[in-house]
Amino acid sequence: MFKGNIVSRWAFNLKKMFTFVEEWMNVAKTLAVLVIIAVLASSQALAGEACVKEDVRKSVEYAADILAAKGSAAFAELEKFRFCDQKGYVWVADMSGVVLMHHIHKLVGVDQMYIQDPDGKYFNAEMVAKVKKSGAGWVSYRRLNPVSKIIEPKCSYVKATTMDGKKVWVGAGVYGISEATCR
Repeated sequence: MFKGNIVSRWAFNLKKMFTFVEEWMNVAKTLAVLVIIAVLASSQALAGEACVKEDVRKSVEYAADILAAKGSAAFAELEKFRFCDQKGYVWVADMSGVVLMHHIHKLVGVDQMYIQDPDGKYFNAEMVAKVKKSGAGWVSYRRLNPVSKIIEPKCSYVKATTMDGKKVWVGAGVYGISEATCR
């Protein structure tokens, strides 16, 4: 009888211990889920809103207006200008496709007319043709996204303007907009 009481007490205590551990495991699982949700929410908040075509168009319009008003003196300001959570930038080229201003300085002075995307599209030549024919518009192509490190669709808006009495054009683009949507 004495042994039975010890065994039954031991079994009862063991059962209480397992119940306690099980309850804590449920609490731990719940906390883990809450932590994951918090991390995902904070990363989305830090990433900001997705960049959209309207942001790109407005940025190009802004840059074109500054170039028309200040000429090449606006380059210093435009090299620093960013939009879409600091990921977007503008560039300036002449009507033959030579880069006049870009935040990647090694591109300045480079003829971009013969650069192709992975599908063989001469997208800079298309940009020059677009500004010569229509004054402004959208061009789609594919490029290596420096953030994701994969080749993605890119949609750029280009607009002709005047700088120091010469015709030039301004461009800016955003990744993730399909060719069909880039119009």
